[in-house]
Amino acid sequence: MIDNNNNSNNNSNNSDDDDVELIKHKKLRTKFLLNISNFKKFTAIIVIAAGFGFLGYGYLNSIIHFINLGIGLLLIGWVLLSFSYEKYLRYNIGSSVFNDYMDLVGKLIKSLDIKNSGIIIPPRENLKNGAIFLPLNENFKINFGLIDDSVLFVNSDNKKEMGIVFTPLGKSLINILKKYDDLDELTLDEYDDKSSMIINIENYLDYSLNLFQLGSNVNVNFNDNKTITVSYKINDNSVCKKLQKDGLCKKCPCPVCGFIVLSIAKSLNRMLKIEEIIEDNRNIIIKLNVLDNNI
Repeated sequence: MIDNNNNSNNNSNNSDDDDVELIKHKKLRTKFLLNISNFKKFTAIIVIAAGFGFLGYGYLNSIIHFINLGIGLLLIGWVLLSFSYEKYLRYNIGSSVFNDYMDLVGKLIKSLDIKNSGIIIPPRENLKNGAIFLPLNENFKINFGLIDDSVLFVNSDNKKEMGIVFTPLGKSLINILKKYDDLDELTLDEYDDKSSMIINIENYLDYSLNLFQLGSNVNVNFNDNKTITVSYKINDNSVCKKLQKDGLCKKCPCPVCGFIVLSIAKSLNRMLKIEEIIEDNRNIIIKLNVLDNNI
C-alpha cells in the first residue's frame, strides 16, 4: 500500500532542495559576473601600464613603432577603464533624481503632518505592483475600493480611511528579476514548515541584493507570526543617512529596503506595518508587524 503523506513530504523536500540548489547556482553566477567586472579593471590597468612602457621605451630609443603602439595601448586602456566605471556615472545620476523625488515626498508628508508608519500592501487586482499606504489617522482603516494604481490622495467621508498612497520604490527591482531571471517567487503555501520558508526567503533576498550589488548578509527572523526582523549589510548608505535625517525611512523606505519589505509582503500575501528601520555603519535593521488582514 502506498503512503500518500510520505510521498507528499518527499516531493516537498525535493522541491525545497531544488530551490536551494537553484539559488546556490545563481549566487555562483553573480560572483562570476562580479569577477568579470573586476577582471575588466585589472586588464585595463595592465594595458595602460604596457602602453606607458612601450611609449617610454620607444621614446628613449627613437623607435616610432613602439611609440605608436604605446599610444594605442594607452587609448585602449583608458576606454576599458571608462567602461568599467560607467555604472558609477549612472548611479550618480540616478541618486540625484532619487534625492529630488524624496525631497518632494518629504515635503508632501510634512505638509499633511503624517506621523504614522507606512503600511506595505502586496500586489492585488487593483494594485499591480503593490503600494505603501500612509494613513492620516493613527486608528486607520484601509478601504481597497478607494485605492488603485492611479490614486495618490485617498479621500473619504470616513477620516480613518484617508491617507496617501505611493508605489513602493523597490518594485522596479522585483520587475527586473521577474523579467530577466527564472527564480520563482516564494509563497507561504509552498512550505510545510516555517524554517524552510525563512531559509528560502533569506536566500532569495541575499541572492537579489548580491546580484544588484546593493547589499549582502541578509537575515530574517519571524517572531510568533506577528513580527518580522530583517537585518542586512548595505553597500552604500548615503541615501539611508538622508532618509534617517528626514525621518522618512519607515514612511517611504529607499529602493533597497522597499524591495525587501515588498518581497516579504508578496511572499506572505499579507499587509505589513513598518515599525522601524535603523541604519548603523551600513548595518540595516528592519522591524515589521504582520497585520491581521488577509489580502
